[in-house]
Amino acid sequence: MAQPLVVKESSSPPKQDYSLLLDRIGKAAFDEAGRSFVEKTLSIEIFWQSCTEDEILGLAVIAQQHGLFDRSAAILSWLHREHPQCVEGWRAHLELLETLGKKPEAVQILAQARRYIPAGEIEQWGGISPLQPAIPPDGENNDRILEPFVKLRQQEDELRVFMQLFRGREEAFARQWADQEEGKQGYVPVQRPLLAEDVREHIQGKRTYGIYLLTRESKVWTGVIDVDLVSALRDRSAAEKEKATIRRESVYLYNRIMELATKAGLTCIGEVSGGKGFHFWFPVAQPVDAMDMRNGLKGLIGKLGDDIRCFSLEIFPKQDRLTGKGFGNLVKLPMGIHRGTGKKSYLVCAKGRAEADQFALLRSLQPAPAEKITALAELLQRANVVVHPRMAAWASEYPELAELESKCAMLGQIIAMVRAARALSVREEKILLGTIGHLPRGGLLLHHLYSRLPEYNRPLLDFRISKLRGTVLGCKRIHTLLDREGSAQLPCTFNTTGYPHPLLHLTGYEEQPAVQEKVVNLQDALLSLKTAIVQVERFL
Repeated sequence: MAQPLVVKESSSPPKQDYSLLLDRIGKAAFDEAGRSFVEKTLSIEIFWQSCTEDEILGLAVIAQQHGLFDRSAAILSWLHREHPQCVEGWRAHLELLETLGKKPEAVQILAQARRYIPAGEIEQWGGISPLQPAIPPDGENNDRILEPFVKLRQQEDELRVFMQLFRGREEAFARQWADQEEGKQGYVPVQRPLLAEDVREHIQGKRTYGIYLLTRESKVWTGVIDVDLVSALRDRSAAEKEKATIRRESVYLYNRIMELATKAGLTCIGEVSGGKGFHFWFPVAQPVDAMDMRNGLKGLIGKLGDDIRCFSLEIFPKQDRLTGKGFGNLVKLPMGIHRGTGKKSYLVCAKGRAEADQFALLRSLQPAPAEKITALAELLQRANVVVHPRMAAWASEYPELAELESKCAMLGQIIAMVRAARALSVREEKILLGTIGHLPRGGLLLHHLYSRLPEYNRPLLDFRISKLRGTVLGCKRIHTLLDREGSAQLPCTFNTTGYPHPLLHLTGYEEQPAVQEKVVNLQDALLSLKTAIVQVERFL
């Protein structure tokens, strides 16, 4: 008797868990061994099939961080085939191809994306950068194939121009690192001169380097205006809501800074940093004092930061001289990969993002004469503080407060809060008392400020002023009280040596002897005690 044929259903093999491998790839070091491991692992296509869309996008970013641009493009192409509805995949691929200067491939990818992504959404992408068209029209390629020795000479000239424009401390530079698991990044010093081979390695994406701006003599060859998105807009969803404003402000900032630089006779190189904003470089032909560069750039932009709300402006160098601790401020070199984001920075003014276009722009530039930046610095020092007409009477009656507000950032912020009738914290009140209270007119000035606060108590303030002892509250202590102790280098420097405090900003200030604990007037001491008793009774 024939046995019935039994057909068993074939079961698909269980899906592999690659979480440990993904974790190891994300933690791979940015050296030759780490790059080799990532390249070998990402070449296994079956590995991609067990990953989610977000994990695939993460792998593409990791490949870019290690300079594996072709592998990143292959991963994104596979993502298009398997998950064609993934919008971020198409957008990341277009961004990568534009960076590599592969215009024909970018046009093809854009045509494929239109089959799956609504046309209206693609049009909203605009340019990958708000300052640069995403895909320039593909024109005729008139470049001829250069002979090997001619091409080598051209590369040497390009690197020489790069190192002339972006020049820092002679005997040291820095290498960027990133920890993907912790979401941290930073730099480690390399204590030798920056070589042309290092610059080529940086541009190729194998490593990422930065330069220390200050030389041993506290001079600089270039200054930088760092434009970053404010922290509240660094989240993708928050930035999407403010997309139109971000685009408008970025265009305004770029055009305005370039306009001001041209008018001042400065060379300005705008760069999308690959992180969270832009860098504007100002190279000079001869090194200038760090203070002159900082004051010159401060005078250049003036109150430009007050006109925007999506970006913050910061001037480098932030210090006037080296203190002997560390190498000072540093900035990432242009045209390299930001190890934290995996994105390559590029120069905005160039015809395109391809390396040839970027160097074509650099070859057309020369560092500005050093006299141009020193003239701006002198103009800023000679200029008086411009006071709004409504505040002219206030500034003339309380010049100490007006000068401290304009010259000391920490006191200026607190004074501005007082003038806006905002309640102060205990630490902020302590700072006001510990600084302004030591002035000859300290009592008058403090009563004027506190009278604007909602809980002004004249007897209590008099009592607190009477209890002031010791010396003026120092800069380091103020930064600690305001939770700004993370920076070892204070932003302000003074011509005098010794104990730094905000009152040194005042014109004609003379150091006062420390107030001792000795009670000179028993009648005043008794009045202070009675005032304290009254306050305690009110509290109870």
